[in-house]
Amino acid sequence: MENQDDRYLWEAEKEDSFPKIKFFQFFVGLARLFFFLPFTLSLIPIFLMCKFLYIKTGIKLPMLAIRQFWSFASLRLFGLRLRVHGKQDFDSSILVCNHVSWLDILAIQSASDVVFVAKSEVKTWPGLGFLAKLADTLFVERKPQRIEMHSREAEEIILMGETLCFFPEGTSSDGLRVLKFRSGFFQLAYNSVLENLTSGFHIQPLSLFYSPNRTSESKDFYGWWGSMSLFAHIVKVLCLSSGSIQLKFHTPIGSTDYPTRKQLAKAAEAVIRSEIQCNIKKSN
Repeated sequence: MENQDDRYLWEAEKEDSFPKIKFFQFFVGLARLFFFLPFTLSLIPIFLMCKFLYIKTGIKLPMLAIRQFWSFASLRLFGLRLRVHGKQDFDSSILVCNHVSWLDILAIQSASDVVFVAKSEVKTWPGLGFLAKLADTLFVERKPQRIEMHSREAEEIILMGETLCFFPEGTSSDGLRVLKFRSGFFQLAYNSVLENLTSGFHIQPLSLFYSPNRTSESKDFYGWWGSMSLFAHIVKVLCLSSGSIQLKFHTPIGSTDYPTRKQLAKAAEAVIRSEIQCNIKKSN
């Protein structure tokens, strides 16, 4: 599996190119951008007030409503319809999902209440990094000496009653496959501090599948992977996007059913891979 994944990413690096955009499509993208920017900027002060209310009183609903409204409206603006199957299990301490694009965040935020785990590089992304910080994202560095520190940070978030959401593939894909899950963060399910949660430690798999509308667009249109430029992908989405996202909440799995973090990771991976393969067959 790992060799197949490595070859897949290597091939993806050779396929990166700036999208071909027609004159009319360029103005569609420009119109979307000019609407998105003031829309987002106008909601930031409201969100900050709602966040302050949450910090002072513990009332979270207004902050959550603003975040979900912004995420859902942004997807619609980008020409994407969101179809949600199932619902978030609030007894689960962690959500794990396949990773396709930066759009995943908007899709998941539209239907759930989570704290995202992201690689530290995301902080440097123009605009997106600022929004991620605003949402209290847990940024992690992929260094062995940082693992213990990030585990403690994650434990604190969970003990505060929040649900973590992370992408175990460690990178994004073309959306038509699921890469091998890395098991590192699954160790949280076996940490003594969290094993004694009254409801038990559960992880809920979550799957994302993108379906472009245009027959001329490839099925991996929304995938952002390999050496693809973030800027080029954003431009492509703004100018050409039209399709749907299927977001499915699966039955939670408990750590007591799996002796090790690697077995737990494989179980979650199998659930999500099965769903993606099923969606691919339906779309053919």
